[in-house]
Amino acid sequence: MDIIPSSGKRVISDVVIAPKQEITSQFFKEPPPTIKPPKRYPGAARKGRFIFAILALLALAIALSAVFGKVEVTVIPKALSIQMDKTLPLSKSEAGLPDGKADGFLIFRTLTLPHGENGLFNATGKKLQDQKAQGIVAVFNKSKTPQVLIASTRLEAPDGKVYRIPKTIVVSGAKTQGGKTTPGVLDVTVVADKPGVEYNLGLSDFTLPGLKGSPKYELVFARSKTEISGGASGEQIIVGKSDADAALTALMLRARAAAPELISRRIPKEEFLITESVEYVTTKESSVPPPGSPAEKFDFSAEGEIRGASVEMRALEEALLKDLPELAALGGAAARIKNLDKLPMKLIGYKFGARSFTLAVRGTVEIEAVVDAETLKSAVLEFGARGAISRISSLPSISGAEVRFKPFWWRKTPSDPSRIDIVLKGS
Repeated sequence: MDIIPSSGKRVISDVVIAPKQEITSQFFKEPPPTIKPPKRYPGAARKGRFIFAILALLALAIALSAVFGKVEVTVIPKALSIQMDKTLPLSKSEAGLPDGKADGFLIFRTLTLPHGENGLFNATGKKLQDQKAQGIVAVFNKSKTPQVLIASTRLEAPDGKVYRIPKTIVVSGAKTQGGKTTPGVLDVTVVADKPGVEYNLGLSDFTLPGLKGSPKYELVFARSKTEISGGASGEQIIVGKSDADAALTALMLRARAAAPELISRRIPKEEFLITESVEYVTTKESSVPPPGSPAEKFDFSAEGEIRGASVEMRALEEALLKDLPELAALGGAAARIKNLDKLPMKLIGYKFGARSFTLAVRGTVEIEAVVDAETLKSAVLEFGARGAISRISSLPSISGAEVRFKPFWWRKTPSDPSRIDIVLKGS
């Protein structure tokens, strides 16, 4: 048992001290391990994404090319240029003759197309004349009894000028219905009392001087329905006969210039319009005002029809190309005329309604071999694009051929004919 001194202090031996080895182990204990994240390189990530995008685009382009890639084969048909001088007999189309030729004759057809022209023209005719103005007025009667106005009855305008009724008229009396009174009214032509431009008058009211001083002076009156015009004296500009003739000529020239295009729209594509047969004839003409009337301008119109003849295009080409020795250069291939619509043609014995006539063709004819696009497509499908080119180029009707792939990096011939385009160069 410990002895505690009386001082109350504890001796050092009483303090409990931990073993040194245990304290030392606490100072030299290893710290817990620290986890460090891996280093990132942004540039490398972007580069990887870029490469991936490029590869994806290339894969997409290849896929699209396989689906939509095309082959374009350009072919140059062999062409000839020769001088031609031929005459062909033509006969009118008959029932039961649907072909373009019959008994050595080309069959032609006729067509008519209604057409009208009109225009405003200047009058240049001159004439010494005195002309009275005239127009239409409505005469009103508010009295209950009819009013008789004899020929030459005067109507007076506010400015004092007098106009006359040329014939006797009767204006009915006023009528009352449902408490409402309606005056009688009658339209009549009036003529100026004297010639001259001063009697030309716009819309106006008129009194009847002959009734002045009677109750009817306020009950019977007139009002213009049209302007009163045409008054003149001395030398006047009128619509002359030569003016009407010149207007008709101008309209016919205009119609004839437009006729070929207008009538060609009405014929089938396989028909060839013989332009030299196209004509325009008038069936009716009119002038407002008519020739002889005072006027500075006049409206002229012409009604008529466009006429023409046509032949079957292929039949015409065959007839023109028949027995031409120059066609041997095409190796027996079918041929067509490139400038058929530009060849000079002359009609002999033609008039509209004729049963037959002769067509003379003289000039330079541009001939080209006919290329069958479907046959060329079949060759491309069978031998491939490049293999077909050598075979196509060796044909006597072909001057040359080349192939182009679309897109340019695609070199595979498609199996779908719709993805093979045949282009004729120089046609």
